[in-house]
Amino acid sequence: MIGKFRGAILGFAIGDALGMPVEGMSRDEIGRRYGVVEDFMPSPYRDLDSGEWTDDTEQMIALSESILKTVYFSPEDFAERLKLIKSHRIGPTTRTALKNLAFDVHWSKAGVESETCGSAVRVLPIGLVYSFSLDLVEKYALFSSIVTHKGPAIGGAVAVAVAVACILNGFNEEEMLEEVVGRVKKYDELIADKIDTAYEISDRNLDYAIERLGNSVSVYESVPFAFYCYFSSSSFKECALKAVNAGGDADSIAAMVCGMKGCELGVNSIPKEWISKLKDCDLLLTLADRLYDLYITISTIG
Repeated sequence: MIGKFRGAILGFAIGDALGMPVEGMSRDEIGRRYGVVEDFMPSPYRDLDSGEWTDDTEQMIALSESILKTVYFSPEDFAERLKLIKSHRIGPTTRTALKNLAFDVHWSKAGVESETCGSAVRVLPIGLVYSFSLDLVEKYALFSSIVTHKGPAIGGAVAVAVAVACILNGFNEEEMLEEVVGRVKKYDELIADKIDTAYEISDRNLDYAIERLGNSVSVYESVPFAFYCYFSSSSFKECALKAVNAGGDADSIAAMVCGMKGCELGVNSIPKEWISKLKDCDLLLTLADRLYDLYITISTIG
């Protein structure tokens, strides 16, 4: 089980770092500039080096540290930790919410109505630690989202968190899909329907999936597309490179799906050369182990 926690946390950061240089590029633009992305590269904007990750991983770490401090999720504590993140890559929804928090707006009112995927990307630790109760996972995913993202974005956060919990619990794909779609429908039916579609077209090629689902920063596209990459891949490497070379919101999509696939297959499924070149790998491994220890403690109590 600890290998799944390590695979999820390292996988997430690796997906983020692999997708970072091509964020916002189309599949054709990636092909013209790089051919096929197969390894870490520096940002074309020269703000991040090869193997470094973005604010997606920073926010995931902040959520993890908050959970470790409070044991049961505290939106107040998480909001305070988000205020400390200064990355220039933070998206506009989170940036607006952080400004509200800085002016002492209560966490329950600071979030912005949004169709972007920021809260879905960072939610991984909730799916891991509270996986012993899918109801608790859903509840905490909701609360963690509304600190910054309200509206349809909540459905994306619930989708990813519940998926991770189901994967950790050994659900097969059909069982996981049923649980995710059933819970997400309460928040947004279109996201649920498109996740269902992602499973239905998982035997089709990448270009077809991009055309059918989209892969922008929109939660209606990025989250279902991450599920497509998960369902259509048998190995961690295949999953990662599929998400990255599709372009679009490549770092966020790859982070979400590589966290899911890393959780499913464990840390040993991740290419060792990627692990060795990842920024702060030891810190992330320690974080994964601490989250696992907390999970063991509270799942036994619960």
